[in-house]
Amino acid sequence: MKNILHTFRNKTVLAALMLGATACTGDFDEVNTNPNAPTVATADLFLPHGIQSAVDAYWGGSLGMDIGDLIPQYWARIQYTDVDQYTITSDIYGNSSWQIFYIESLADYQRIYKIGKDSNNPNYQAVAVILRSWVFSLLTDIYGDIPYKEALMGLEGTLSPKYDSQKDVYAGLIAELKAANDMIVLNDASKSIAGDILLGNDLTKWKKFANSLSLRILNRMLGKADAPIDVKAEIGRILGDPVKYPVITSNAENIQLNYIDATNNNNPINQNRKTRDDHRVSATIVNKLKAMNDARLAVYADKPSAGGDYLGVPNGLSAADANALGLAKTSKVGAYFVAATAPGVILSYSELLFIKAEFAYKGITAAGDVATNYTAGINASFAQYKLTADAAYLAANALKTGTAGYTQIMEQKWIALFGQGLEAWTEFRRTGIPALSPSVINTNGGVIPTRLPYPGTEESLNFTNFNDALTKQGGKNDMKTKLWFAK
Repeated sequence: MKNILHTFRNKTVLAALMLGATACTGDFDEVNTNPNAPTVATADLFLPHGIQSAVDAYWGGSLGMDIGDLIPQYWARIQYTDVDQYTITSDIYGNSSWQIFYIESLADYQRIYKIGKDSNNPNYQAVAVILRSWVFSLLTDIYGDIPYKEALMGLEGTLSPKYDSQKDVYAGLIAELKAANDMIVLNDASKSIAGDILLGNDLTKWKKFANSLSLRILNRMLGKADAPIDVKAEIGRILGDPVKYPVITSNAENIQLNYIDATNNNNPINQNRKTRDDHRVSATIVNKLKAMNDARLAVYADKPSAGGDYLGVPNGLSAADANALGLAKTSKVGAYFVAATAPGVILSYSELLFIKAEFAYKGITAAGDVATNYTAGINASFAQYKLTADAAYLAANALKTGTAGYTQIMEQKWIALFGQGLEAWTEFRRTGIPALSPSVINTNGGVIPTRLPYPGTEESLNFTNFNDALTKQGGKNDMKTKLWFAK
């Protein structure tokens, strides 16, 4: 972490120097200042990069595509199959996740928060807290215990931050998200925000993001005897007062980054496909959707270019066996998902409905009826892709009673989360549903990875806290240790 915080410091200085250097004052008419080159950093300058850096890592890149989409068996590798066999390099669990989130995204949010505070604009502060909470939730879902309370205190001299337990991180995030919701000032032009490429400067949508994200996190905590907060009370607080604590209520309110067809602003999967062709759709989800006669298969996968029906690739094949299947004879990831303008979804309406269905199944009356939420979740997922779940499909997948019904909820949630692989991976680790088998060849002792290892920089530069975190979690720095939410 020390190197992360040094980089954070250097980037802050560099940003200040660069912003200062853009102001050009010469001797022309005694004053020659470029009005388009600001001399003072403002929150709207940091917000776009802070948003896109995190969404790019979450949705695409090595983390999104080779951890998120491979482990829950949405995608499979047809070339360079080592990562599909759980041979995950430090470049992925260090550079492509830990460093991007801490150095790039969280550092930007910290700047935005400070600028909002200094300029007396609580809305920038709230947006920064919500984004920060989302990224911290990703980090703890990926690694377990993480630097949280002391993580961004490098400029104050804390260069070896302590790790917080996952349950305490979750509890802290719930408190921060509530405070962010309450901090937002609506209908005050003097407190408006700019640079919001995620939600179009719509502060009501930021409230909905905060509270919907809270429900996702609370779902991780529900039923845990050692949860440090009253989880049911917090769920009731949100669901019981939709005016004060609104949540997303339609696909139009999905929390997603709408990429554009322009260099550096296109979807990262689209950018990857300009030079790479290493992935196919996993046989696991292809076979599941074919058996269910599920129309979403035509969106999630393309038919092989050589002709024939959809054909998925088993996860973790040897390079030779994968190659033998043929690039032209297997299903690529659907055109919808590789388009330049494909949205990077963070949290969807269908996911929220499945969360509410699970709450209702577990006795949270404020969540409503189990079957109603479950069916609405299916319909919302289909509608997300401009499809309709017909009566026959809904009848064939009508909610059953008891544990069979719970399995249906989680399987439909898995189907609906296609593309949001990191979230699907967390849900699989939490529930064990769907019943996935490890990759055909795997290097993790037959165990589907339960976490990513901490990067080596933590062991070398923050050893005492790194070692303490591993000891408290009762495991090694490997991919077999169960995280708190899965115990």
